[in-house]
Amino acid sequence: VSSAPLQGLGERLDAAFKFAKKAPVERAKHKSRDADEQTLATVVTLLSFRIAGQLYGLPLDHIREVTPLTADLAAFPNAETDVIGLVSLREHTLPLVSIAVLLGLDGAQQEQSHIVIIEYGGDLIGLVVDEMDAVRRLPDHAIDAVPAVLQRGRGDAQIEAIGRIADTGRLISILSPDKLFAHRAVSQAISQNAGAKPMSTPAEDTGKTEQFLIFQLGDESYGLPIASVDEVIRVPGDVTRIPGAPAYVSGVINLRGKAIPLIDQRTRFDAPGASRSAKARAIIVTLGSLQAGFVVDGVSDVKAVSSSALSEAPDFATEQTDVFDRIATIEADGRMVLLIDPGALLSRAEQDIVAAVALDKSVVADP
Repeated sequence: VSSAPLQGLGERLDAAFKFAKKAPVERAKHKSRDADEQTLATVVTLLSFRIAGQLYGLPLDHIREVTPLTADLAAFPNAETDVIGLVSLREHTLPLVSIAVLLGLDGAQQEQSHIVIIEYGGDLIGLVVDEMDAVRRLPDHAIDAVPAVLQRGRGDAQIEAIGRIADTGRLISILSPDKLFAHRAVSQAISQNAGAKPMSTPAEDTGKTEQFLIFQLGDESYGLPIASVDEVIRVPGDVTRIPGAPAYVSGVINLRGKAIPLIDQRTRFDAPGASRSAKARAIIVTLGSLQAGFVVDGVSDVKAVSSSALSEAPDFATEQTDVFDRIATIEADGRMVLLIDPGALLSRAEQDIVAAVALDKSVVADP
């Protein structure tokens, strides 16, 4: 079996797909919030990230948490090169795996690397990735089987399918949790480490932990329940401006043929700071019958917060702060993060304005 690294994977995929039949991969059924998508295709939600400059994804339902990588690692005795150490997380010790080494990719560990904590079959590990990308929803017809020509190397065997991102035309390699946990180095690390267990059992999880997407506006961090998030995308360069729209409406984008208004959260919260950077993201949220994107400066983490670390937000008595309903204390570093009530993201008047913008089909070019 070849152990050649996966450099130039994008080019190899492009070449392979010119000759290989694109057989759809059977995916678990996920209901879309959009009625049109429900009738046309099922949808899979992925957490996407970059490794050695290439785009990969894992099913979001296997992700427990995403957190920045710190230097506080313990050595794992007699471990293979894939396992770079042990990390402590809320009184649990987890094996930390270099997904780059596991996939046979070159590239040094980045300063802004993140740990993606995934759970499968009752076991828990941390995967080190270079950069977080987004939360993506792909219809099943945009997901294809891996061509046989790409299933020969050691890293290729971890790839379950190839996804096609409609708005950018890029390909994303979808990793298989089953194959990752079956890898010899990973299974050996789990068997040697009694701490590689779920942070709580499924029975304990019910009503006792909640996942939040942590994002930044200026120098501040805020949280939004991940259950309310449809997806997270990079802010495209071709945003259609709307003459006469309120200042907080940045414009409209075409997301898979649907007009999505973008709401600039900097403007709504009077957040200070520099102009929008490449790290800016749009968090797509469905509010009743309306779907809108909320532009933020960046998305950094997915945090699982226990109910004991949640408390009611004080009454700030200002219109801008009415959106905050709770405060989360992040146990790892003691931070306090204001949490947003998704239902309060837009007032009724604002929802009417944004809905009118979304219905103006003439402002969005055809895909």
